[in-house]
Amino acid sequence: MSRPDGPTHDVRPLIALVTGSIVAADIRRGDRLVEDLGMDSLEIADLLVTIEEQFDVVISADTLAGARTVAELEAAVGRLQCVAG
Repeated sequence: MSRPDGPTHDVRPLIALVTGSIVAADIRRGDRLVEDLGMDSLEIADLLVTIEEQFDVVISADTLAGARTVAELEAAVGRLQCVAG
């Protein structure tokens, strides 16, 4: 089975929505949520709730701890959707 070139679980628009100060087009998949995008703990909590609602998944603290970049978060969402679906 071939994999599409782009991420299938694009969280960049959700990051832009939650922060209100970052344009989705400016977010790169390698960006780190805290260090590069400047997200604080409240924004990350809001992002997780938004992701859970948008993609119908539940993100654990362990999953969050392992996802420091946008790409890692997208991959985690993809794995969770495979398990849930």
